[in-house]
Amino acid sequence: MLDYDGTLTPIRKHPKLAVLSPKRRYFLRQLAGRPGNKLAIISGRKLSDIKRLVGIKNIIYVGNHGFEIEAGGKYWIHPAAKRFSLLLKKIKRALKNGLSYRQIFIEDKGLTLSVHYRCLAGKRLPAFKKAFFRAVKPWQDRLMLTHGKKVFELRPPVDWDKGKAVNWLIGRPGQKDYFPVYIGDDRTDEDAFRALKGKGLALKVGPGGKTLAAKRLRDVAAVYRFLLYLSVGRC
Repeated sequence: MLDYDGTLTPIRKHPKLAVLSPKRRYFLRQLAGRPGNKLAIISGRKLSDIKRLVGIKNIIYVGNHGFEIEAGGKYWIHPAAKRFSLLLKKIKRALKNGLSYRQIFIEDKGLTLSVHYRCLAGKRLPAFKKAFFRAVKPWQDRLMLTHGKKVFELRPPVDWDKGKAVNWLIGRPGQKDYFPVYIGDDRTDEDAFRALKGKGLALKVGPGGKTLAAKRLRDVAAVYRFLLYLSVGRC
């Protein structure tokens, strides 16, 4: 189970710039095709976006932090996410009107909303954050707000996240023969790390900061070396 941004690709200034190289896509396709392996991509991006970026058929895709899941040819969406979509449009308009910063990017993922500010100059951060919280204040009791790597995530106000999605996946019939491994780099992946405690292996990508993961991988290149080791038993 692999996160995408910061795990399979380096973090880029704009989400659309984070693309897999043909070589790495081929490797992941080969990894997924080996007997005894099952591959899942678990991302904060919307499901259709992550499917397009990865481009591998017959694997599991989890989008919008778990609110969308495609597995075994079936598509599932969390009921609360459907109800949240109309409110999300109002919030998006309020953010566009209240945040006059060209260096930020509002990513509408249909079921959730991300506000990226990784390109914003440090000296402008305090004013931006003040304006952001002022813009979402009218709906603060009707949404869940989380914080990733220089991004605010607005989600339906329900107890559901990547960790819940992981538990859903490994709890499906026929999954007991698999040993679950999750690799991710962001704060939102900590929910998945928590879910795997005592059940599998959780690996954090990148240095620094507290984590619930058992071990760390230095960077994206180290992720692929580790996956190669799992695949063929050598680095």
